Formats: sequence, C-alpha cells, structure tokens
Amino acid sequence: MKISTNRYSLCVTLFACVGFITAGSSAGFGVVEATGAFQLPSSFTTSYVSQVGVPANARIQGYDFGLVVTGQTLLLQNFYFENYAFNGAPSSGNNWLNEDSIATLNVIISNGSTLNYNTNYALKQTAINGNNRNWDMATGTNTNLAAGLATGAYTATFNVTYTYFQWNGAGGESTETSSTGPSTGTFSVLVPAPGAFALLGMAGLVSRRRRNELA
Repeated sequence: MKISTNRYSLCVTLFACVGFITAGSSAGFGVVEATGAFQLPSSFTTSYVSQVGVPANARIQGYDFGLVVTGQTLLLQNFYFENYAFNGAPSSGNNWLNEDSIATLNVIISNGSTLNYNTNYALKQTAINGNNRNWDMATGTNTNLAAGLATGAYTATFNVTYTYFQWNGAGGESTETSSTGPSTGTFSVLVPAPGAFALLGMAGLVSRRRRNELA
C-alpha cells in the first residue's frame, strides 16, 4: 500500500510540473505562420506554400516549384510571417515583441555545391493581433528567382530570422534572435542553346515551303 501511495504522489507531482510548464509556454515566443506567395512557371495565379502554419497549404520543404523555360519566371511575390510573444511589462520576466523587433527573409538558390543567389529581404510589421505580430516583405516583392540561371536543377531555401526581447532582471533587457529554420524546395531551368532556336526556325521554314509546294 505504501508503494502505491508513493507512485500516486509521484504522478500528481509530475502532472503538476507538466501543467506548470505548459502554462509558462504561453508566455514564450515562436512562429505562427511563414508562407510564401509564388507565381509558378506557366501560371497566372498565386500559389501559397508554407514553412509553418496554414495546414491546407503545401509545405516548402520538398516542394517542386516546376520547370522554368525561356520566357517564363518563378516569382516570389511576397512572404507572410507571423510570430508571437508576451507583450506585457518587461519586468514580468516574459519574452515580448514590439515595434523595435525586426525580421528578415533569407533566400538561397544553389545548383549542387554552387551558390547562385544568397539574398536577405527585410520584412515589415503590418498588423498586431493580441500578442502576435504580422509581417510581409518590405523589399524584394515580385522577385524572379530563376533570373539569369543556366539550364540545370536548383534548390531554393527559405529562412526567416527575427528578434524578440527578454527581461534579464536588474540588468535590463536583451535582444534575442530566433528563426523558422531553413526549408528547401526544388525547381529546374531549361535555356535552349542558340543553335536550337536556329534549328526551330529552319524547321518552320521547311514546313512552310512544303505547304506552299503542295498548294
């Protein structure tokens, strides 16, 4: 009976600890949503592909953005980000966000071990929803991610870093940094060689001649 009582007491203690940890986590920080708005090759509509949040959206990790041929684009139209942190008094000991918090989208395009593109885009705060902050792109909207790329297979990696604040007691506040973590998709580029265009032109000319002769 004594062993059973001890086990019961241990269970109660563990549940109490879990409850405390869970309650405390609401005053932490984190990412609610990170979603890119893309216009894919051969498309005139917007596709929303997410790192985090919006379960109905496809995930960036492992996503195939398609084949980009000459005359087409792979547009990053915008990137939407939402994060949360407790917005109470700094002396409460919680993390918090305010207008001084910053966020940046990093985009890396590579072909195997070759780095083709590594650019940071500033995000701007667009709305406040309770303890949450909403962001979208302040720079880089409607960027063609395939611009200037040669024929090949590419990876596109997206990562948002952001700051929040932590009260450090009598020492004041510190600026902390976190991120969504990188998510990587793929796409391919096909740029026909100049000779291929010449051959296509010759084929068209021959076809027209044959039609004229038959006529």
